[in-house]
Amino acid sequence: MTKNTGRPERRHRIVARKPVTVMVREKLVCPYCGNDEEFFEVAENAYVVVHFLQNEDGTFVPMEENMEITGVVKFYCGRCQADLSHLRDRL
Repeated sequence: MTKNTGRPERRHRIVARKPVTVMVREKLVCPYCGNDEEFFEVAENAYVVVHFLQNEDGTFVPMEENMEITGVVKFYCGRCQADLSHLRDRL
């Protein structure tokens, strides 16, 4: 037998959640000069097509740009210009 004291019964709700995976990336650092801010890519055999619209005053406004790269893309340090293409897959 249970007693009814007139007070509402306290209930606790437990919610089980799956662990959340957070992707953390390390900053890319040039192994030669320590640069961790400035980098650039050079694409070989790139075709760039820009569609322009000409205004009444004779100036042009770019409307659309398409690019196709058929060659190798190399990745360089922006300070010492070292070839870092082997690190490009970390981008």
